[in-house]
Amino acid sequence: MQVSHLFKSLVYDGQLWADLDLHSFPEIPEPILLRLMSSGGAFIRKINLAGHRCLQPSLLTALTDHLRAPLSYTNLTSINLQGCSALTTCSLHHLLVRCKSLQRLCLKGLTAVTNMTCELLATFCTRLEHLNLNRCPNMDAEGIRYLARTTLAQGEHLRLKELKISRLEHMDDATMRVLGNAAPHLEVLDLSYIRHLHNSALESFVAITDTFNYEQSGVEIVRLHRIGHNSSGDNPQFYCRRVTKLRHLSLSFCVLLTDMACSNLAHAVPHLEFFEMAGIGKNLNGDGLVKLLETTPKIRRLDLEDASDITDSVLSAITPINKHPSLSCRQDGISRPGDALEWLCVSHAGNISDDTFLALIHACSKLRVLEADNTRLSGNTLREFIHLKRQHNTFNAKVTALDCRNIVGSDVKELASRGETRPRVGIKMFWARRLGYVDGKDELCEEDLKVGLDECDSAKVVVKSFYLWQTVDAVDSARDKRRKAGSRRASSSSSDHQADVFDDDVGGGRGAGLPRWWSSNARPGTGGNTSLILSGTTHDGCIVM
Repeated sequence: MQVSHLFKSLVYDGQLWADLDLHSFPEIPEPILLRLMSSGGAFIRKINLAGHRCLQPSLLTALTDHLRAPLSYTNLTSINLQGCSALTTCSLHHLLVRCKSLQRLCLKGLTAVTNMTCELLATFCTRLEHLNLNRCPNMDAEGIRYLARTTLAQGEHLRLKELKISRLEHMDDATMRVLGNAAPHLEVLDLSYIRHLHNSALESFVAITDTFNYEQSGVEIVRLHRIGHNSSGDNPQFYCRRVTKLRHLSLSFCVLLTDMACSNLAHAVPHLEFFEMAGIGKNLNGDGLVKLLETTPKIRRLDLEDASDITDSVLSAITPINKHPSLSCRQDGISRPGDALEWLCVSHAGNISDDTFLALIHACSKLRVLEADNTRLSGNTLREFIHLKRQHNTFNAKVTALDCRNIVGSDVKELASRGETRPRVGIKMFWARRLGYVDGKDELCEEDLKVGLDECDSAKVVVKSFYLWQTVDAVDSARDKRRKAGSRRASSSSSDHQADVFDDDVGGGRGAGLPRWWSSNARPGTGGNTSLILSGTTHDGCIVM
């Protein structure tokens, strides 16, 4: 197909490529990529090259030169290089030192990231608000300390609202203290899989230091009574904590943490909405969690998977009790922990009773996802959850009930027979066709299969269990049988058509013109002069060679 030069020039107009998202084209040829960068130049604001494993350092250097021409610096505000494993530290730094306007940076998992990278960010990328350095193996906490200390030495604060440093090595109390002081605007903090993180590190993160002017920085401070000390008289015993703006905190698989870490964060994270503390195990008890959850009225998602020692007190802390039943939480103006709860994961918490689950389900009207694998959750509570979600018209509700001994197969099958549940979340998208979701509105699928449940109806509750997953296997088996039957019919019709063609070629004799081994009554060992067609033969067959 021929294209005019005018149309080609319009396609490569730089004003059309302000947001250059190429993560879906990891094999894009280098000449085309260079052409896009050279034509876009200073117009380009966002670049997404996630998954480009073959992006060479020399190519990134050339792209950087095209982006900044004819300026000294680029106009990039967002860069995503996740998965660009071929890059080197030199080529990466060549780009970062020329991005003064950068606000969002994702370098997840890159070996090219070192502590020197953080030093360059502190010097050249002072407008950063979102930074993702998860799982970068060649950097440690020293880079974060330098980033924070350099900013404080200049009398400024980091603009960071989101910081992800999962699996960072050598994270200690000093690093957490200087990070808390340098980044008072943090809303998202990912500290998951930091194996050496202690309870004292989180205490240092919200601690008050005498050398820092909190009033000038606009940081709020809360004064608390120290438990166990005499607070009466002229010298009451108080201790202070810094009130953060954290909305999302991930501490999952920080195996040295206990519930004392939660106690250290109590009253310091009142805006917390997402709290992840999975994979801690028996070290996570309920006392510290209760203290924390009682001070987080906005909590929406709580992940406590593998916390096998927590008891009913934890769920009771997020079960709102309305002192005025005639008034809702919106009418009385009081926000309580659990009013906004949407997602709860307490898998393997075997000490939580079924009555506590039932009370939580009734009190938390916004609860949409309940993950309760290997717990005391019963079939009656499961029915009540599904009934409430259907009554409230909650879309994409889900309950996970694997290995729950109080839920038997008859409970799950009864709910499925009434058309209230589905085994998984089906997606009506072209790219999801290979996953084989059953769509109840697809008449062909419904009439031909005769098995399975509608997986694309968002009004039905997803029940993840062994018994319900058997319907997915049944659908796969039915599709395999139909596919094999169709292939056999196609093969049979092809053979009949081939036989008819041979008949026409010879003049109507059945089997004439066929190979020697295709004979109606030939037997092994017969000579080559044996006739293929015998007169008066009414039964046809073939010889097994």
